[in-house]
Amino acid sequence: MANLKEFVKSGMFSLYSFFFNIGAMMGVKEDRVGLVSMHNAHFNDGLGEVEAELKYRATKGGPQYEFLHIERTALDDIKTALWFVTVDALKLGRAKYIFLNDNFMPLAKCRPNADTVITQLWHGQGAFKKFGFDIKVPEKVRRREVLANRKLTYVACSSTCVRDIYARAFGVPQSSVLAVGSPNSDYYFRRREREVAKANLYELYPELEGKYVILYAPTFREDADADEHILDKFDAKALREALGDDVEILIRLHPQVHASIGDRSLGAFDVTDYDNVNELCLIADMLITDYSSICMDFAIQNKPIAFYAYDLDSYKGARDFYFNYEEYVPGPVASDMASLISAVKALKAEPQSMDAFRRFNFDEPDGDATSRLLDIVMKN
Repeated sequence: MANLKEFVKSGMFSLYSFFFNIGAMMGVKEDRVGLVSMHNAHFNDGLGEVEAELKYRATKGGPQYEFLHIERTALDDIKTALWFVTVDALKLGRAKYIFLNDNFMPLAKCRPNADTVITQLWHGQGAFKKFGFDIKVPEKVRRREVLANRKLTYVACSSTCVRDIYARAFGVPQSSVLAVGSPNSDYYFRRREREVAKANLYELYPELEGKYVILYAPTFREDADADEHILDKFDAKALREALGDDVEILIRLHPQVHASIGDRSLGAFDVTDYDNVNELCLIADMLITDYSSICMDFAIQNKPIAFYAYDLDSYKGARDFYFNYEEYVPGPVASDMASLISAVKALKAEPQSMDAFRRFNFDEPDGDATSRLLDIVMKN
């Protein structure tokens, strides 16, 4: 079965590159921008920030661009998957600018036009758990990853302190890593977004209005039964009872898990399928996570974070971190539900300072990261 899956995957990559390369040979369309979302953010991330900034510049006399949206969800259906590897591949091959939010393995066999500029925005910010070339993967996967990343023109990162980590993780020279800030972080600097997020969430969950909102967002685990294990370990009802009636809890499993909390959602709202995670991060007053880079979205807002690391030793063995976990994270670390409840109660009463963590991962964020990035990328 594994050999069959590899054969099918290799065939799809070959088909994709065939059409992409035809497009590349036809020449680039100077006004086409490809936005490739392999990380399920539905363009509510750095890709969306890039599109919004380019559209804004167009209203000020800048170039008008045609946007090609390509999303992983297209692979969920045979008809749209065929469109993905043929028509969209050909169109992307003709794009002058391509922006990615995750590794895009089909690029391994592609030959982009010399005039195409490919920028990796990545879906994480700062440096936390290891990624890219810094983690172990099967040899076939690494070969594809190396070949795909050779096509990158630029990689964006959130601070000068993590620049060398991103260069190593993507296998690109430091000169290709633009430490201009993370485009996704710009979202949190626009005041109007808070009112939009409130309106959207309160319409679905009116119980949240006027409450102290805690978001529990654990990271992705390779274990097929990980979502079951996560929910067994987290007792939302006990936490809510300990904190009082002024608190509401949201639970968001990793988008690659896509599990339903079901009848264990008592004491919490299931927001796993909520499209815009940025809105959740903006509305929530506190985050509980384990090893997820979503902690960066709270750090940039100076919001308290508690780390529920009940399987820290096993996770270190599977993935590991760039720095000592317990010393690096900007909040208390709990290993069981009782200690988590105590940590959250204390953190709610008196949030910890995360200034050093924030400066290391974001330099001096100001909401203009996307503009700085495009000033460089669009010169090519």
